[in-house]
Amino acid sequence: MNAQERLRLLHDLERLAAGEAENVGSPMERLFLPLPAHALALRPEIVVVRGGRGAGKSALFKLIGTLDGTDRLRRFFQDDRLPDASWVEAFAQSARHPDVAVLDTFAAEADADALRAFWMAHLLLRIAEQMPELATPPAPLREAWEMYRTDPKVWVPVAQAHLGAVAQALDRAELALEQKKTTVFAAYDHLDRIGAFAPDVRRRYVGALLALWLSFANRYRAIRAKIFLREDLFDAGELGFPDASKLRARSVSIEWDVASLYRVVVRHMAEASDELRRWLARVRHGLVLEDRGEFGWMPGPMNEDTQKAFATQIAGEVMGAGARKGYTHRWIPNHLQDAQRRIVPRSMLNLFGFAGREAIKHPLTKGSRLVTPTDLGEALVATSRARVGEIKEEYELVLRLDSLRGAMVPLDRDEVLRRVAQPVVREPAGIPTDGKMVFEELFRLGVLSLRPDGRIDVPDIYRSGFGILRKGGTARAR
Repeated sequence: MNAQERLRLLHDLERLAAGEAENVGSPMERLFLPLPAHALALRPEIVVVRGGRGAGKSALFKLIGTLDGTDRLRRFFQDDRLPDASWVEAFAQSARHPDVAVLDTFAAEADADALRAFWMAHLLLRIAEQMPELATPPAPLREAWEMYRTDPKVWVPVAQAHLGAVAQALDRAELALEQKKTTVFAAYDHLDRIGAFAPDVRRRYVGALLALWLSFANRYRAIRAKIFLREDLFDAGELGFPDASKLRARSVSIEWDVASLYRVVVRHMAEASDELRRWLARVRHGLVLEDRGEFGWMPGPMNEDTQKAFATQIAGEVMGAGARKGYTHRWIPNHLQDAQRRIVPRSMLNLFGFAGREAIKHPLTKGSRLVTPTDLGEALVATSRARVGEIKEEYELVLRLDSLRGAMVPLDRDEVLRRVAQPVVREPAGIPTDGKMVFEELFRLGVLSLRPDGRIDVPDIYRSGFGILRKGGTARAR
């Protein structure tokens, strides 16, 4: 390929990085990679769809809205068992719902009964708004909601005063759906945005919502919930309501294995441009792309041989030299995983996108490779920074890792406990100063790991982003 062709391919590859990938301009159904867990999540008996930040919960939520219809969902997931259903956006960060700041203020004066009434009435009102032939809210509630939709302080007391009528309206909707032999899925997303700076407020809202749907479990068969929720918010101990653990059997976790992560990269590359897709066709050892028409190019299974062929084609067979030398296809997931060996697809896409960005600065002059091991090493630093930014928004406790900035891991356990017990600049109130408690939570989140010799380590996906060094001088790949 000539220099211009290579630069075009690199610019296309760069689009896989965060921000670029979200604004690529392609329809959602041409980028989303369906997993067995996704199809399972759409079954009626599943109430909660769990996953960490970047695992794809919101992407599935958006996909459902994009496909807009059972027939297209069945074709996309190639699963005829998916039920005839309509989807109602029961909560998200859109103008159809109260702003999260308003909800935070409302919770300051609302008791558990008021929060339950909020979710129950809001469900009815959203069903009635989207499917008016199905549900009729009490007139006083409808009037209050239409005038003060974004202010629950006004309409929730009205809902509480007419709670029997609200329940009766939902019962009638259930009966109508049973007669039609169809289902309504009420979908909830962005629940982690509630109480962003007040975890107790968030726990109360999420707990009230899950408790409501647990009580609906035996009452409703045609009205079902799909609650997209972070793993930590699903913790029964944190939610603090009776029988929360019963929902675990009615939940599914979105998790990614290495083969699926490579497949999602290939899917995005194939959609980025025809030129990049033709470049992929050069990869040997079983890389298959199926043309799914309106759903884009779908990669086939990618065993380790195919992963190796793909990684070799894009960046060369090996990373590093000497004792640190290793195969590229293994180096990639090994450096993106957290202490629990979990990797989110966003980090995988970022690594390749940022590698393309690095390669644009000094492109290769010959061969079919697109990036160098050095580009991947630099991209890992950028990917780590992006992941740290995400997890700081998700878990305020990880801000304490700023206390390890400039330190060299592995570290003695006592040293880590001492450091993470100390508050850092600009951390919110409420984070404990018990170093052991903070460490145990960071360990649970996969941000810290415990070595066999008792010392503490930080996975590379977080280490660079927090400015933590590694003992032994692990060099950036060359």
